[in-house]
Amino acid sequence: MNFTYIYKIIFQILFPKAPKRQGDFLHFLKVKKVKTDTESNEVSKNHCGLSKAKEPDFEYIEQPITEEKPSCSSKEEIDNLVLPDCWNEKQAFMFTEQYKWLEIKEGKLGCKDCSTVRHLGSKAEKHVHVSKEWIAYLVTPNGSNKTTRQASLRKKIREHDVSKAHGKIQDLLKESANDSISNLVHKQNNKNIDATVKVFNTVYSLVKHNRPLSDIEGAMELQEKNGEVNCLNTRYSATRIAEHIAKEMKMKIFTNIIEENAKICIMIDEASTVSKKSTLVIYLQCTIQSASAPVMLFVALKELVSTTAEYIFNTLLSTLNDCGFTNDYLKANLIAFCSDGANTILGRKSGVTTKLLENFPEIIIWNCLNHRLQLSLDDSISEIKQINHLKIFLDKIYSIYHQPNKNQTKLLGTVTKELETEIIKIGRVMGPKWAACSLQAATAVWHAYPVLYVHFSHSYSGLAKRLANINFLQDLGLMIDILEEFSVLSTALQSRSTNIQKAQKLIKCTIRALENLKIRTGKYESQIEDLVKSDKFKDIPFNKNNKFNALPRNILLDNIIQHMNLRLLSEQNHDESIFNYFDLLEPSTWPYEEITSPWIAGEKKLFHLCEILKYEVDLNDFREFVNNNIKSNNVSIPPTIQKARKIVSTIAINSAEAERGFNLMNIICTRVRNSLTIDHVSDLMTINLLGKELADWDATPYVKSWSNCNHRLATDTRVRQKSTKVFHENQLAIWNLQ
Repeated sequence: MNFTYIYKIIFQILFPKAPKRQGDFLHFLKVKKVKTDTESNEVSKNHCGLSKAKEPDFEYIEQPITEEKPSCSSKEEIDNLVLPDCWNEKQAFMFTEQYKWLEIKEGKLGCKDCSTVRHLGSKAEKHVHVSKEWIAYLVTPNGSNKTTRQASLRKKIREHDVSKAHGKIQDLLKESANDSISNLVHKQNNKNIDATVKVFNTVYSLVKHNRPLSDIEGAMELQEKNGEVNCLNTRYSATRIAEHIAKEMKMKIFTNIIEENAKICIMIDEASTVSKKSTLVIYLQCTIQSASAPVMLFVALKELVSTTAEYIFNTLLSTLNDCGFTNDYLKANLIAFCSDGANTILGRKSGVTTKLLENFPEIIIWNCLNHRLQLSLDDSISEIKQINHLKIFLDKIYSIYHQPNKNQTKLLGTVTKELETEIIKIGRVMGPKWAACSLQAATAVWHAYPVLYVHFSHSYSGLAKRLANINFLQDLGLMIDILEEFSVLSTALQSRSTNIQKAQKLIKCTIRALENLKIRTGKYESQIEDLVKSDKFKDIPFNKNNKFNALPRNILLDNIIQHMNLRLLSEQNHDESIFNYFDLLEPSTWPYEEITSPWIAGEKKLFHLCEILKYEVDLNDFREFVNNNIKSNNVSIPPTIQKARKIVSTIAINSAEAERGFNLMNIICTRVRNSLTIDHVSDLMTINLLGKELADWDATPYVKSWSNCNHRLATDTRVRQKSTKVFHENQLAIWNLQ
């Protein structure tokens, strides 16, 4: 006879309305379960060594049996809830009454106490974690039938109720009776936050000084030696911290820009890293009310799996969207796009700019002026065949002295220190480089001219004959004079304070200087006669070799001036018409003899200018601005005119900032650190370019947001420990000598 079966029958006869489960039966009798003090601490080990909570032992204390009527509000809440598929309303009400922390959302269970506190803070211990499923209301039953699923939920509720993490949450809630949870946690975490701030400062300093993040282990070891103990002392922790700082910086800065509804200009450039990966660097220039000049901001460095225009465009747009710049915001505030002259980006049929114009038809597409300046020089030189011998000679010197290290050391070992210093400066000229680089190379040859002749006369007789040709020296002097004018202009265009209108004036000034060079000789050309007669050049037997004729001086200068006008001020690129609209904001360019009050022609242009800038200039302000300038030069500028001027300055005229970004990328991503991913390099560049100086930077807000993201603080012993260096016994033996 099965006594268990008989017991169940007798029990049902005596208590026909009693629940069948033990827990429900206790609730039916109104008996309170009291957990023993040792219950939550007893943990048994199964045969696999995993911890498993024991079945709790309860003491039953009889209470007066009083009728408890559920509140109407609780019943109404239960009625409106989506319950788990294995529960009815009565069961849901019973469990939520028994476990006050239990909540039901969309058919799933969660703990409102754990969801409120979320993390243990200073009460954190090793192997004690707040369940993410209970925090996020993701607890669901397991099993294939109703009985199994009900048992699964009962087990999960019971295990969470007696868990150590939930108990600590309850303790935090009791301590927070007179204070908010967030304030309590922050108060308890003051010491932990202070310790973590020191780690953040250390990581920030390493990034700002372009040091490897693995250096944190040595820095933390020094702090421990000085009495500061923390656990975030590995390069893995430092990498996560750098990522967090960069993310928070971008979020704060770009949110402020979006809230201010600032006008922006996007600038991109493409290059390769040390590990030969194609990358896209993205910058943003914007006008903000508190700044007198436009602000250039680094956005991101992105790896390019493909270098097609479509992929670059999609990468650019997705990156901007991730930073909070939605397509609607870009349509209303993106006024310009700047890049170099690569066909992939500026191609008229299928370039990135073509796709940008399809999505944002009113933006200004601007080709980098520094690249256009160099192209105008290259085009002029390529049309004159006589220049080839100069270019070939300089490239030959470059190829000779810029060989792999072993050969380079052997060659440089045969020359003097004076020549070695100048040779290192010689690079390729009249190629895809900016004018300043070409000037440096040509000037290096000029200064090392006599020494180069002596050296080549022993090893390279053909090059020595070129140097002994007086025509070659004259051509070199002429090219240095031209390159000096280009270098001065190129340097001025790269300045952050140069806007479109100032650039136009600088270009026209350079054109006038080149026109003057046609009339009289330049600085270096005028020195040639004195140099040939000087003691420094006395060992060079100068002659005129008809094989290498001198450059057609005036033709070369005419070509350069013509190409500068075509590439820099041509109406074909619509630059001239844009300049005409922008001139409305510059009284110095006005044709005062044609201006009447009101200035009808100017007001017609003003309408188109507002469309270009995507900003409405008040007509009354413009009329006041015109009238005041007709009467006097020193007048106050109306506010809408001031803002319009700022927006014009927002348009980037070159990609110099992108070149600076790639320079920083090469400093960060050296051959020793080429294992860095592009995303990591981008984070390090963000901190380096956007972050304040260490003395002005406050790490506390970043540490608090780090803590709110459930990251571990510096006093948490559960973090990854750094590897300790083990010394061999023989190394330690010397210190044990008596």
